[in-house]
Amino acid sequence: MKKLVKVFALAALMIMGGQALAQTRGAMFLSGAFPLKDYADFEGFDDFALTSLDLDDDDAGAGIGFNVGLKWYFNVGVQGLGVMLSVDGIYNGPNSDLKQTYIDGNAVVEGFVVPGFNYNSTPKYINVPVMLGLNYIYHFNPNLGVYVEAGAGGNMRFITQMEYVSKINNDIKFAHNYDSAFGFAYQVGAGFEVAKNLLIGVSLYDLGKGQVKGTETIKNDPTSPHSKTWGTVHPMMIMGRIGFSF
Repeated sequence: MKKLVKVFALAALMIMGGQALAQTRGAMFLSGAFPLKDYADFEGFDDFALTSLDLDDDDAGAGIGFNVGLKWYFNVGVQGLGVMLSVDGIYNGPNSDLKQTYIDGNAVVEGFVVPGFNYNSTPKYINVPVMLGLNYIYHFNPNLGVYVEAGAGGNMRFITQMEYVSKINNDIKFAHNYDSAFGFAYQVGAGFEVAKNLLIGVSLYDLGKGQVKGTETIKNDPTSPHSKTWGTVHPMMIMGRIGFSF
């Protein structure tokens, strides 16, 4: 959390230091978020980071999601080069294989995968990275330019609740509440600027690896909730981006 505070402090200094860095423009991006590697994989609850008690299990089962992001670019006195501040909100739900497992009614009870459950809620991933970096744009003419950029900072990861209920005995309800986590994040990207206002590009986001911790609550269990540590989630994705300058 202290690292995140430092990132926000640096961002605030960058914005407030108007005499040293004059803001040239900002942009809002809408993107598709395509998960990569273990973040996209799902082979069963035995290896699923949100249910397995093996700390090395890192399949996250994330599906294609979406992103809304803001970027500000600050002139540093070199033509085409600017300091970049970015803030993103990224959402990924479960992929098709994980959705089918929920529909089939499988669940994890006392460390074992068993059938016979209905899901009231299933977990989704929300990531909020804040980064500082550099952007360089080269204009072929006033209406067409190509840019490259890179940045680094911090990411806050949120996972929504999982709740499942026994089909045989509805009094038995299980709920997993996952803690938020902070991780180091970086991005690299490239694209085109068209007609000065439209940005079309692609970016790689790596939002850092973090352990999944939280609590498990069992209805009618007087000893609940129980603190739990599950597997590891490493959000990594390709963003297909459309942006609008302002």
